[in-house]
Amino acid sequence: MKRNLLIKITNLILLLPVLAACATLQVTPIPNPPLRIEFTQWWGDYTLLVAQDKGFFEEHEVRVEPRYYKTLANTYPDLASGQIDGALIAIGDAININRSTPIKVVAVSDNGGDDAVVVGSEINSIQDLKGKTIGLEIGSQFELTIFQMLQSADMDFNDVTLVSMNPEDTLAALEGGQVQAVNTWEPYLSNALAKGYKSIYPQEQLHLFPDLIVFRKSIVDERPEDVRAFLQAWFQAVEYRQQHQGETRVIAAKYLGVSADEVQPDNNLKIHTLEDNKLLFNVQKANSIYSIAKVTSDYLISIGVITKAIDPLELLDSIYLP
Repeated sequence: MKRNLLIKITNLILLLPVLAACATLQVTPIPNPPLRIEFTQWWGDYTLLVAQDKGFFEEHEVRVEPRYYKTLANTYPDLASGQIDGALIAIGDAININRSTPIKVVAVSDNGGDDAVVVGSEINSIQDLKGKTIGLEIGSQFELTIFQMLQSADMDFNDVTLVSMNPEDTLAALEGGQVQAVNTWEPYLSNALAKGYKSIYPQEQLHLFPDLIVFRKSIVDERPEDVRAFLQAWFQAVEYRQQHQGETRVIAAKYLGVSADEVQPDNNLKIHTLEDNKLLFNVQKANSIYSIAKVTSDYLISIGVITKAIDPLELLDSIYLP
């Protein structure tokens, strides 16, 4: 028995340096993969590129991979299927995607800019659109623009023909004569106006569809600190853009692979700051993002895109704001 005890004690003594060495080893944590975030040719989206280019994401210890989409509509299935983790999209798009894949709206990036109906020289009034064809994203919140336009002239959808069309294709459709009017936005709006087409509605900016920063809910649940870090870097980039207004074109051009002259600034677009977001997420405000979400949800129900109202408190979440 004494011999066995002596052997055990000896083995333990021999193991002590090994155990001590193991205790001093530091396990290097495996970093999270980059957050894959969509952006398009949109002046508001370029905040993402500024944050990446100036190292703000790195400063806040979150890795981000901007993903360029030439056609915005291709974003929706990729976000729903997990090909990307987050996107910069409008409230109606967020509601639509949320039907199949739960997502979270964590911030409002900009006010949505000018959403206009563009026509050729032969159309001089809304009444002139009777019997004509209008191109737009059917089944989206942007139908509401057409609905309100027609309603302002005592018309409805029965007076026109609607065809589904991405905003990126609207100018070509006008030029080819497939449609006589289109619903579009920047930079495609400016491109059409430069070609001699004109905006017939709205006469004033409506800004019904602010753009949002959204993530799949699974990402928010699994990586809340990365989401917070992303927003810290985002709003740092917003401030940088305000102080260095000409630099955004140069940065965006680099990512898009074009010259800076080809990047069209949108001076009418309001890019929301952190303080703007705190006001927009105040549920007691009449023009809060919650009220905008309800208006959009009600309209999507009325056209049969969704079957029941969303819970804004479930979809919208401001706790990740810095």
